[in-house]
Amino acid sequence: MKKIVFFEAHPDDLEFYCFHLIYYLCKKSKQEYKVKVGSVTRGEYGWPKHAKHFKGERLGNLRTKELYNAMSVYGIPSKDIHFFGIIDGYVQFDSQTIELLKKYLEKERPDIIFGCEPRNTYYRHPDHMNVGKVVYYILDKGFIEDYHPKLYFYGSIGVNFCWPFKKKEISLAVNTMHIHKSQMHIWEGIGRLYKLITRIYGRHVKGWKFAEGFRRAYYGKNTYKNRRLNLLERIFLSLCVAVWPEKVTRH
Repeated sequence: MKKIVFFEAHPDDLEFYCFHLIYYLCKKSKQEYKVKVGSVTRGEYGWPKHAKHFKGERLGNLRTKELYNAMSVYGIPSKDIHFFGIIDGYVQFDSQTIELLKKYLEKERPDIIFGCEPRNTYYRHPDHMNVGKVVYYILDKGFIEDYHPKLYFYGSIGVNFCWPFKKKEISLAVNTMHIHKSQMHIWEGIGRLYKLITRIYGRHVKGWKFAEGFRRAYYGKNTYKNRRLNLLERIFLSLCVAVWPEKVTRH
């Protein structure tokens, strides 16, 4: 049985980026996989400005329950969900975060890791990017002896692996997003954006219209295998950086 860990910065990230892949691994695949989730924050500050009194521990507890409910759709029990305890909006690329994720990976030693794209991403939330940077840094520097898992990033520009799905399955993904009711100000109307992004990824898979996109990342001595962005992708990345420079943002 292969073990797979999905890292997320906030409790609602995986539904947008990885729903169909996780659903297949947990529900449809004939091969057994052990899927675990590592949420770096509890999303304590992901709330509209008009409800500031709700932010903090109260919202963190609510979003924790929402994550448990969402993961139950895949059949992932709460015991396989780990929170790292960093405050929403304050995920840094620092020794504390590195040590937290390193200890978790030393304990779990998953065969495959999925994380937030740290560099070539269209969604430049610093919490997301720093989670990806930390995971990559741990593996690239070889901090865990004799451990070389496969690494993939989601939310990427310049993907090299796509997971296709049927159009009729979109509604199931969107319904699962809506389990995160505290974030409905984000998810309202998200269906159109979700269809657009997955439609773009779907162009990479012959015979399919929709897909989730991932970037297989190579580290250590194999960095030369990492795919470089083409001209259009570099232009798009530059636009994303100009529109949303990396800075502390609440989600």
